[in-house]
Amino acid sequence: MRTFTTLILCTAFCICLQAAQLPVVLGPNVVNYAVLAASTVTNTGPSVIYGDVGLSPGSAVTGFPPGQIAAGWALHVADTAAANAQVALTAAYNDAADPLRTPVITVSGTLGGGPALAPGLYRSTSTLGITGVLTLDGGGDVNSVFIFQVASALTTATGSQVRLIGGAQAANIFWQVGSSATLGTYSIFNGTILAQVSVSVLTGAALNGRALARTGAVTLDTNTTVNPGPATTGGPSAALAVTCPLNAAQIGVAYNSLLVATGGTPPYTYSITGSLPPGLSLDPSTGIITGTPTGGGGSSPFSANAADSADGTATRSCSIGTLPPIGTGTPAPSSVILVAIGLACVALYQQRERLLRHLRKT
Repeated sequence: MRTFTTLILCTAFCICLQAAQLPVVLGPNVVNYAVLAASTVTNTGPSVIYGDVGLSPGSAVTGFPPGQIAAGWALHVADTAAANAQVALTAAYNDAADPLRTPVITVSGTLGGGPALAPGLYRSTSTLGITGVLTLDGGGDVNSVFIFQVASALTTATGSQVRLIGGAQAANIFWQVGSSATLGTYSIFNGTILAQVSVSVLTGAALNGRALARTGAVTLDTNTTVNPGPATTGGPSAALAVTCPLNAAQIGVAYNSLLVATGGTPPYTYSITGSLPPGLSLDPSTGIITGTPTGGGGSSPFSANAADSADGTATRSCSIGTLPPIGTGTPAPSSVILVAIGLACVALYQQRERLLRHLRKT
């Protein structure tokens, strides 16, 4: 009987080992990158990136400024570091795409709006879309791993979200994409994207993860991108830290950004000390800041705060500046307008005199 019980326990243990996915190996040459491309890196607007930005073998990086790479992180363009990062990305991509990873849960079409997904390996043999809210539930295990193998394109809808609960961490979520990935406008996305071709992060989308493109471009437009750190495997976690959101907002235009906590022991809760610009609000459970600024002008300084489940806390000084509505500006003084009218009249008079002289000659 004792032998039979031992056999049962060993069998159950082996099944658990088989079911649990190992995280994708991001080597030391690529793990610090938030953005990595092969052909070009293009940014529009005041994007902020907490992580290294790299390009190899291409050399065209545009849009920095107004885009910002946060202090402590670096830009690598067609140098040895970027080339080594691309080699490491290829290895990570192949690891994520490994057909021998099991067990497999087959998915197709569109995810989101349904029950939360448990940790595991999800495989789509075609394109995959995300609409509404896709919830990933770590089941109380902060080391739980989610891997999505997408044979073709990955596309998220406008305003969609990949939401994490139950201790799930962006550092342990991997999206292997067989062609290109597109994050829709004002969407929220969690996890590392490893794309065969390109990654496009559309206007106002926020990425708690990495945009890594093997052969094509990474395109950004007014985004927050945060490197979530290395995958967790049960060892000691890094110290709790929190990042700032986008530091510029346009009055009358939708704003979408987020505070991101890394390290510590998830789940996290977020708070603000001070005030956000009028019209913006914070979701304390996700760190998402959304809304449409209604006024204020100038800069709104505040402290971003994060607390973890082990009573750890972190804070960072941040600010969001509000810009005037599109198409408005300071009216020209009346004296300037009068001078302009006067100059136009003089020009017309001189043109009239030249025409009259020409007529007299003929």
